[in-house]
Amino acid sequence: MTNEELLQIIEQAAKEKATELDLSDNQLSSLPPEICHLSNLTTLSLFNNQLSSLPPEIYQLSNLTELDLSDNQLSSLPPEISQLSNLTTLYLYNNQLSSLPPEISQLSNLTTLYLYNNQLSSLPLEICQLSYLTTLYLSDNQLSSLPPEISQLSNLTTLYLNKNQLSSLPSEISQLCNLTWLYLNNNQLSSLPPEISQLSNLIRLSLNNNPQLSSPPPEIVKQGTQAILNYLRKRLEGSQRQWVSKLLIIGEGGVGKTSLLRTLRGEEFDTQESTTHGIEIKSLELNHPTQVVTMQLNTWDFGGQDIYHATHQFFLTNRSLFLLAWNARLGFEQGKLYYWLDTIKALAPESPILLVATHIDERDADLPLKELRDKYPQILKHCKISSKSSRGIEEIRQAIAKAAAKLPLMGEIWPTTWLNAANAIRNEAKKYITPQQLWDIMAKSQVVDSQEILARWLHELGEILYFQDNEELNDTVILKPQWVTEYISKVLESKDVSDQSGIFTRQEMNQLWRDLEPSMRDHFLRLMERFDLSYRTQDEKNRDISLVVERLPLDAPNYEHKWQQIKQADECSEISMKFQLNTIPAGIPTWFIARQHRFTTGIHWRNGVLFAYEQEHLALVQAVKSDRYIKLTVRGPNPLNFFVLLRDGMEVTLARFPGLDIQRTIPCFGHNGQPCTHEFDYKQLSQRWEKKKGTIECPEAMEDVSVPELLYGLNWNTQNAVLERIDELEKTVVDGQAVILDEFKNLLELTQRGFTNAFRREQATIDSHCPNVFVLRPRGGKAWQKNLTGQKLDLQLYCQAPGCWHPTQEGGLYEINEPAKWLRVTAPYIGNLFKLLKYAAPIIGPWLGVVDSKEYETLCELPQLTEYG
Repeated sequence: MTNEELLQIIEQAAKEKATELDLSDNQLSSLPPEICHLSNLTTLSLFNNQLSSLPPEIYQLSNLTELDLSDNQLSSLPPEISQLSNLTTLYLYNNQLSSLPPEISQLSNLTTLYLYNNQLSSLPLEICQLSYLTTLYLSDNQLSSLPPEISQLSNLTTLYLNKNQLSSLPSEISQLCNLTWLYLNNNQLSSLPPEISQLSNLIRLSLNNNPQLSSPPPEIVKQGTQAILNYLRKRLEGSQRQWVSKLLIIGEGGVGKTSLLRTLRGEEFDTQESTTHGIEIKSLELNHPTQVVTMQLNTWDFGGQDIYHATHQFFLTNRSLFLLAWNARLGFEQGKLYYWLDTIKALAPESPILLVATHIDERDADLPLKELRDKYPQILKHCKISSKSSRGIEEIRQAIAKAAAKLPLMGEIWPTTWLNAANAIRNEAKKYITPQQLWDIMAKSQVVDSQEILARWLHELGEILYFQDNEELNDTVILKPQWVTEYISKVLESKDVSDQSGIFTRQEMNQLWRDLEPSMRDHFLRLMERFDLSYRTQDEKNRDISLVVERLPLDAPNYEHKWQQIKQADECSEISMKFQLNTIPAGIPTWFIARQHRFTTGIHWRNGVLFAYEQEHLALVQAVKSDRYIKLTVRGPNPLNFFVLLRDGMEVTLARFPGLDIQRTIPCFGHNGQPCTHEFDYKQLSQRWEKKKGTIECPEAMEDVSVPELLYGLNWNTQNAVLERIDELEKTVVDGQAVILDEFKNLLELTQRGFTNAFRREQATIDSHCPNVFVLRPRGGKAWQKNLTGQKLDLQLYCQAPGCWHPTQEGGLYEINEPAKWLRVTAPYIGNLFKLLKYAAPIIGPWLGVVDSKEYETLCELPQLTEYG
């Protein structure tokens, strides 16, 4: 905008005695003194310009109540800002402010102040004098602390402090009695003052991405605001430190893991030490290296045989110390150190590791330590010991003590009542109890309002097994987790199960688990299914059996004929994706085979499976362990839907390994009818699509390939292309066109499932069930008009508490009196949303009281949407 144009606008606004003026998005670098002529202005927007300073005359606009200076280049504010004493809302975000003038304290009517994304390193005390402030945005600055005076902002309801450098909070923050929203994520907090629990109106406390935070611990933070407040409230009532943590010792069978632990405990070396079956849990006490306290390490001694590896995955958790033992006499290659280190990295990427060479009295421990440390930074030290002669035992004892002292849970502050309840549960002699018995034990220690939280914490720490959210398993609490592995190991070790290629009959179950009550046999079977170790099916005589996937044969059965036969069918297409991994941990792909067993064809082996969907589609999954990749391929007339369904299941399985390195690739379609061996990186394709780059070169043929075609249906960002194809098919479907009908049905199912998955992911992130869903309807139950001019709309927010969606009772109904103007702004977003909801209506509609997809169809045809969408 030129200066002349700006002066004309100001002159016209002055003539009309305008109360509002919007000068945003005009690349203004300065304002003329004539701005002072707008004495009636109450709202002035200068958003998204290039202003580095303001003329003194602007401060003569004494009637201003709202001033938007965001997205400019302001590095300071003059003292004269205090003259705008009627301001209630001031937008200063996305500038370069490093300080504020003391005079800002004179804006006594200010209720909302936006200061995020500036360069403030401290909170000016003057802000604390703005006693009417209800909303304060300070995120994306450089704040390292807050002054105690922040307590003076007694009317504050919303405080954003995320993305700063805060390492602590003053206890005085608890005096903000009206605070309902407090955002502290992405800081450097190590603990919260327990006084925060006194904020009785707080409904949202965000603490994500504070990597040093130990109080409340991550297990509590993960459970949301109420869990955090309950924990802090109990801490305020009384607390003490608990010097307990977890030590896991792993490695191949026969390397001397159990002997090492016995020697560390001061027990006599046993030359006849038997092999560990499953997991053995005991205790090891060590002196703290710097404090006068005794640390207790719960030691988990894992059987090293291959058949146990899949069950161990559930107990190899972060926030633990790992001892990885290998036999120096046999060499580190025999000890499969790379396999074990990859497994720890995949499952517990933040846990420290001590390498332990055993049997050094028989041979020196030769190891490429530098190479291993470069690849696995978790390695703290390499210790060399002989349990037989006790050589090196004192050195490893000190190394364990030093590493254990730094574990996140060591010295953790526990509310006294929680600690008493946890000790009572630990001392319970029974191996399993009912949930009600668990609650009764807690109640005796005065833990009443946070029972489920403590139970979940103990479960996540591996002290109990209690799957609260699983309806098939939540009727029993297992107090001795090693008991589970003992009985599951009996199945894995069963010769009959192995000889029958993994078939676990009810007769065999009753024999192996004969000392269990029938109800517990069924519970253990459900646990195996929960861990994806087995699934239920029927034999040829329709008798109930289970297939134990870890005992499937290693050799693949003959699947090639069936797999190649479908390729010869008319209209057969193929979709494939390769998952290149840094390692293939135990449980892959067998867990996936168990999870997707409903598609079984009866053709499966330890490293692969052939699935079928509605007879017309086949899927081949192969894990090539030597090259460390998994390949998923689906063939059929319309393979996309089945492929995405299976890929989602594969992603769920891989997500169990948070430190796993995964590269996903998609094969090239080929060129001029000839196949091509090149594989495109899926992540790179997605990034190109997001940047609106429609092609990518195939280096094999040096020809451009369409990115949207490669990603079609595989990436949620290509959903518009899927919807357009559905629309196209819907218009051409007539009786007898089976091929079109099949594609239509498959794409429709794909869209509905994709919407549901995305929606559930969003819901899972909701902490206080604050609304992000609304219904837009014509007011008074009237029909939608093609021309919205004159039509009034109601926007109704919905409360999204899981399982009980309903319209908000108060404050959630908004009247839109100018829908044409409103839709003009939102059309690019709502147009695409309505296209999707048209097909998702059968799923989402019943929750919102809308079941007819034609309502969405009508909306899609509104001129305002088609013109701007």
